[in-house]
Amino acid sequence: MPSNDSRRQFFLRVTVVVAVATLFLTASFVGLLALLNGDLHGFASRVAWYLTVTAIAFVGNIVLLEEQGAAGTSIITTATIVACLVFVVVSLGVEGLLYTARNPAAVFVSQTILYFFAAALIGSGCGYWALRHWREVVG
Repeated sequence: MPSNDSRRQFFLRVTVVVAVATLFLTASFVGLLALLNGDLHGFASRVAWYLTVTAIAFVGNIVLLEEQGAAGTSIITTATIVACLVFVVVSLGVEGLLYTARNPAAVFVSQTILYFFAAALIGSGCGYWALRHWREVVG
């Protein structure tokens, strides 16, 4: 039976992961709002940074999965999927933060942020579940 300290550490770790994922997803949803409103000023000048972060995630995944002894096809497929997700979340997240700074009323006054936060929290929970149980779903 796990000790109270190990349970606390587990719950603290899970809480931090879910909180960070929720904040990133919330910012990404606001970025999607900015995209739909056509308010992505200067996006083209930031694409190189987004691609750099994506490349780091891609190579990091390859190294991590290679170290765990995963199969070659699994490694490249997983790294590609993760890199695409990183690009979407990072680019939309940064754009969402910039949109919020430019148009705080569009995000806060209408309580749009609460809807996005709720959706992001649900998405984080689903993502956590999916990471813990993907083998059951795939197998």
